[in-house]
Amino acid sequence: MRVIKHILLFLLFIPDMFAQNVMTSSPYSMFGLGEIASGLYGQSAGMGGVAYGMHNPLLLNMENPAGLAGVDTCRLLADVSAFLKRERYRSGGNSTEAFTGNVSAITLGGRIMPRWYAAAGLTPYSSMGYYFKSDQPLEGTPASVVSSLFEGDGGLSKASLTHAILLPAHFSVGINLNYIFGNLSQTETQESMSVSQKMYTQSFYADFGLQYQRQVNRQMQVTFGAVYGYKQRLKIENTMALTTGSLETETSKRNTNQYLPQFAGIGGALRYKKWTYALDYTLRKYSSLTSGDSRIKFNDKHELRAGISYPPTTYPSEGYWKRVTYKAGVTASTPYYKINGKNGFVWRACIGLGLPVQNGQINAAFFYDRLQMQDNALQRNIIGLTVTYTLSERFYNAKL
Repeated sequence: MRVIKHILLFLLFIPDMFAQNVMTSSPYSMFGLGEIASGLYGQSAGMGGVAYGMHNPLLLNMENPAGLAGVDTCRLLADVSAFLKRERYRSGGNSTEAFTGNVSAITLGGRIMPRWYAAAGLTPYSSMGYYFKSDQPLEGTPASVVSSLFEGDGGLSKASLTHAILLPAHFSVGINLNYIFGNLSQTETQESMSVSQKMYTQSFYADFGLQYQRQVNRQMQVTFGAVYGYKQRLKIENTMALTTGSLETETSKRNTNQYLPQFAGIGGALRYKKWTYALDYTLRKYSSLTSGDSRIKFNDKHELRAGISYPPTTYPSEGYWKRVTYKAGVTASTPYYKINGKNGFVWRACIGLGLPVQNGQINAAFFYDRLQMQDNALQRNIIGLTVTYTLSERFYNAKL
């Protein structure tokens, strides 16, 4: 169990790593709670992120907590995920480009006692990271311009404690008990004057999951899943500072409200012979968020995910590449914000490999993500790589 102990020690430093490393370079992360994290971690990243009907002995499923009941009953599992991506944004004739990367998730879980499973994890919820300049005509003197520098960083993290119960009649239920916390920092500078804002929030909330699994015959198994999370208010503590010159600083404090959106999703997975096919649909009510800018409006997000996987064989006596799992997936969704009333479309394509290693598995996924807003209000292209290492350690006499 020595490796698991090292991962537990690593878990203590993850919140600082999330806070100190930029996870996005989107200029639109300056609005709301920042850029919502998606598709940057997990064994299913190579399958488009499908989750609601997924479960297997090595899968710590936090998206649908009921899926946790499918893990190996004699093993303690740990997941560590990281990502690297190249982002390119184009809006209003201007473009930005950046490389970002970070540790994106860590999870530890297994069976507590017969029919009761539990896991603990830490993942990013949203991130803020931007740096750009804007020139605007000076009021009353159109020939003159004033330059503004905008900077932002930080993000919100989600710590989760997951419980799943295996019920009779092929059902399992689960719950994620979540703690959202983090800091966001924004600064606007014009010549010798700057306005900075530091925001802190924390909140508890829960989301729920259900799965139904049925073995149709020796070669076919079907699983159906559903998830639900309620709307939760976030009380944000704002500290604002106005600095003029090098000495004068005025500080004020006030509280504002944002909301974690209500969401609901359904999905399923079909395992036939060696193939797995999965499909998910999710509705997230991001319209409850406020942007603080009349040009940006948040709207509800509809998302459809589809994925397949194929392991040629699972016998350890076979050659290595025959034991590799091959994965592919696509995602299509509407963006969760509008720019000047213009909507758009988001799609992502990915391929992945599940590489067997001693005492576990390494899952690597390559993805291409594209956002296109109407009238070219915004274009976003992302090429990235996610890697998840799953460690599986067998325990015999020890109990969790």
